[in-house]
Amino acid sequence: MNNNKNIALITGAGSGIGAETAIVLAKHDYHTIITGKSLSSLEKTEKTIVDNGGSCTLIKLDMNDFIGIDKLGLEIFKRWKKLDILISNAAILGTLGPIHHQSNDEFIEVLNVNLVSNHRLIRSLEPLLKNSDKPKACFLSSTVANEVRPFWGAYAVSKASLQHMVKIWSMENKNNNLSISIINPGKTNTKMRKQAMPGENSNNLQKPKEVAEKIKDIIFSNKIYKGEVIDLIRFKLD
Repeated sequence: MNNNKNIALITGAGSGIGAETAIVLAKHDYHTIITGKSLSSLEKTEKTIVDNGGSCTLIKLDMNDFIGIDKLGLEIFKRWKKLDILISNAAILGTLGPIHHQSNDEFIEVLNVNLVSNHRLIRSLEPLLKNSDKPKACFLSSTVANEVRPFWGAYAVSKASLQHMVKIWSMENKNNNLSISIINPGKTNTKMRKQAMPGENSNNLQKPKEVAEKIKDIIFSNKIYKGEVIDLIRFKLD
């Protein structure tokens, strides 16, 4: 593979928004590094990418594996020396219900996967992003990060904290060309949405592919974001 090719890392790329974003970026000649917990799911994404003429590196990685995240940055450096795009999509929902019912272990797990792992990604990947000519980092969030909504427990806490952390990181990079955005995809037909809203009419939801196309538009635009939250339901290119 041409080492001058643009490189994109997409976490949680076994299905849903992550998979579709990897597929659409690969169609635009990005070499995609896809991560996820399920090897079989990642292989399905990889097959679609390859069948469409794209290239892909598959990495089985649980976002609880903080040492694995650290090693990921090192391995990307060894092979490509840079990272052009980071799409941080991997997340878990946890149990919805009264916050005092949520077990301590689950609360910590949700924070680890949705928040702490992103801190490890930032630590591991910032130098690689800064080796790119036009680096872009996008973090998937949720409406519950900005609205105090009962029964969403650790998930809402994790996404609110994620947004604040990403905004801090953005301010620390305000004087360079590293574009950092927070993306709220809105109501989308994903496995997590089905878990959160069982019985919901999926015909009223966006498809993951539609969300991926909008993320692609954000990435390919010339605008440099510095921690803005982009609501994809209302997003239009300038």
